[in-house]
Amino acid sequence: MSENLKPIRIAIIADHEELGARPLILPFSLEGYPPLQIKLFRPESAPEPEKPLSTLAELQQEQFDLILDGRQLAPHLGSVEKFIAGPAAQMVEQLVCLLQGLREKQEINAGILNSATDAIITINEDHIIMGYNEGAERMLGYTRQEALGHDLSLIIPPPYKDAHREYVRRYVATRQARVIGKHVRLTAQRRDASEFPISISFSVAEIQGNLYFTGIMRDITEYKEMEDRLLASERLAAIGNTVTHIAHEIKNPLLVIGGFARQLLKAAELDDKGRKKLAIIAEEVGRLEALMAEMRDFVRPPTCQKSLGQIDAVLDETVEFFRDTFTEHHIQVRRGKEAPLPPVNFDPKQIRQVLINLFKNALEAMPRGGEITITSRVKGNDLEIRVADTGEGMPPEVAANIFQPYYTTKEKGSGLGLAICQFIVKEQHGGCLEAQSTPGQGSTFTLRLPLTEARPA
Repeated sequence: MSENLKPIRIAIIADHEELGARPLILPFSLEGYPPLQIKLFRPESAPEPEKPLSTLAELQQEQFDLILDGRQLAPHLGSVEKFIAGPAAQMVEQLVCLLQGLREKQEINAGILNSATDAIITINEDHIIMGYNEGAERMLGYTRQEALGHDLSLIIPPPYKDAHREYVRRYVATRQARVIGKHVRLTAQRRDASEFPISISFSVAEIQGNLYFTGIMRDITEYKEMEDRLLASERLAAIGNTVTHIAHEIKNPLLVIGGFARQLLKAAELDDKGRKKLAIIAEEVGRLEALMAEMRDFVRPPTCQKSLGQIDAVLDETVEFFRDTFTEHHIQVRRGKEAPLPPVNFDPKQIRQVLINLFKNALEAMPRGGEITITSRVKGNDLEIRVADTGEGMPPEVAANIFQPYYTTKEKGSGLGLAICQFIVKEQHGGCLEAQSTPGQGSTFTLRLPLTEARPA
């Protein structure tokens, strides 16, 4: 880096004819090159310019690497190694000033690119990083020192490392562009190995016979999430219209079938075989009615009615409601409270619905019995409820989709229970519902509600 390089110091002796017209020359530096420092001196006989300059008597030769005297105003000054006088000094002085101007422009351009919000990365034909700005540091986690001179595969996720290298090789060989000059969506990898979506535009420049490829990257994680939410909303709107139509068409026939089945069950002359069949019909009608109600609640959720209250009370009531059921299935319940919870604004009916669903899932995950641990506490700015079971657990591909509407691994499940819970917690209460699971060891669901709406005691 330039700050670690010894600066080059040049003294220029100018007479009174040049002092008034000469532009002010400031020290400047460009990364990767030694700083260039230029200082003007005037002879004792020269008039004082508008901006004061040091006189020739103040010139200390040992402080400079080169002394230029274009008019030979100090013929006996300096040694042969560092002193140039006459026309040669004038030519060198012009070259130095020209170099300074070029480097100042380069420094301005480099400063603009380096401070850009987007990540700007340049590689050469060998896939080596030659340019890496501060935006890339913030986005990817690698410092410039760590990135410059290394292969670009440093930031490319494993599935695409070889493919990207092949793209560069093919362009160098054929000069045929496929993505250069276009905006595309790809995936990048941070220093912590996490992947995230990016929008990137590619360009190529040929400098002195060598090709340099530049990518301007923008993190579109938030945009992608917003886009996904929009698509989900559109999809749910379409599903909602379909469900509403189906529910309207099925509701009345179900009422008739269920009503007749329950009436026939009361008939005295019905034999056991017929009674069993009617009981199955009535049970299935009830299941379909519950399914239709669940679908209706998902696509047309009731209005959230929040009030300030103790969520622990709702949690304890729901646990007590399931107490006998847990006992029948040989499930031991552990209830933990780290401290009394503060009051919070929430809809008791909706949160009770979420807890019931979580307890039912835990119950189904432990068909041969087990243990369920229910804890409540304050963590940071959130109120947290954890429901952990020692059941069968879920493989990663299942755990990743359990909050998706209509996704289910159960034979008679609708796939809407957890989707409704997620909607209640996230959309209606501004919280979050998360799941961690290990096959064979159980699952833990964590419900978090923000305390920001709670009034101080």
